[in-house]
Amino acid sequence: MTVIDLGERRDVPPPVDPGPGRAVRRWVPALFALLCLAVLTAAAPRAAPPPGAVIPARPDADVVVAGDLLLVVDRTGPGVAPGPGPAPRVAAHQLPLGRPLWQLPLTGLVSPFPVVRVGDVVVLGMPEEPAGPQVVGLAAADGAVRWRVDGQLDGATPAGNLLVWGSAGAGPGAPVLRSVDAASGAVRWTRRLPPGALRWSTRDGRVTLLTVLDGGRLELRDPDSGDVLHAAALPAAAGPPEVLGVTDDLVLVSEGPGVLSAYDTAALRRRWSVPRGPSARPYAFGCGVVICVGDGGRLRLLDPATGSARWRADDWPLLTPVGDRLLAAGYPRGGAAEHVLLDAATGRPVRELGRWQLGDLAPWEDRAILHRRQRDGRVLVARLDERGDGIRVLAALHGVVGACGAYGPLVLCRREGGAYGVWELPG
Repeated sequence: MTVIDLGERRDVPPPVDPGPGRAVRRWVPALFALLCLAVLTAAAPRAAPPPGAVIPARPDADVVVAGDLLLVVDRTGPGVAPGPGPAPRVAAHQLPLGRPLWQLPLTGLVSPFPVVRVGDVVVLGMPEEPAGPQVVGLAAADGAVRWRVDGQLDGATPAGNLLVWGSAGAGPGAPVLRSVDAASGAVRWTRRLPPGALRWSTRDGRVTLLTVLDGGRLELRDPDSGDVLHAAALPAAAGPPEVLGVTDDLVLVSEGPGVLSAYDTAALRRRWSVPRGPSARPYAFGCGVVICVGDGGRLRLLDPATGSARWRADDWPLLTPVGDRLLAAGYPRGGAAEHVLLDAATGRPVRELGRWQLGDLAPWEDRAILHRRQRDGRVLVARLDERGDGIRVLAALHGVVGACGAYGPLVLCRREGGAYGVWELPG
């Protein structure tokens, strides 16, 4: 083989070092693209849904959460009792994994119905039993019936006693309120009360105060003992007084036509009295740091300390307290609800949130959870932060029809086909 020696070229200069500045400039477009991609990836909701459980249910079934149990209420499911026809039933599943525990046939079942969890007992209020309204206590572990009493379930107290309303053998026209021990069904105390005379305030799912209006006498009672804590005589008025609402520290009373008064719950002293509208059916309730009053016109927001009007909710028919903010929804264009955060004290818009839905799987506990459907079919689940300053997307769920509700760290949504999905989302 012949090798040809071409020699060494001397007329070509060696390569010149471009220097750091030129090298960096050459990489600027690529770095900028990578930075944009990183920002978009961080801002976008997670593509993969978090791990969850699927709980079987028929399309017309409802669910109720009782502690760490999910009760699936099936009114038209396959018969589980003797007889040719279908029978209503309730099936219990352990949360968060959805493991089936027990199922129980029930007669006269309607949904939703009141459910209270007290220790290892699940208490169901059964308003449509053939023999009349009943309350039944079930063992949470296996569904065994521990006790059954007549009446309507009104809730549980901080000590875990149940409040049951009914005649209790007192005869027609003589309703009584009873305190029932959740473990045994034994009656602890009984108070005869006029119909419609009772209101109560709740905190963390428990009844904390009983407000009784008997004639012109206003009473505050301990829900565990039934004893009178404070009492006051209301001023004479042209019409009968009515308790409209109870907050943590106020009892809101309509004292005849045209007057709304607030009494503090510490000693039943009148704090303020203001005129109200001409509505025959006024209502008032706590809206976080303000009082919401509906009395024939638009909703008014009052200062709880003085009763003075702060602002009117003319454009926002739906208000949900979130810290010192109000989550408001309106329909400015006649379509889906447009949500906005308002400063509760002034009504001033703080931030527009766009089109979201509140939890529509009732009853739900966490009203700061929102959801909406994307064009690609996913359902975004988001949470308002504690200060109500914005929304943080928690998950993007596939195969969900959109009926969602939040229960502590759990989110439940109806899946396609009727089953329920359960996801434990980050806080």
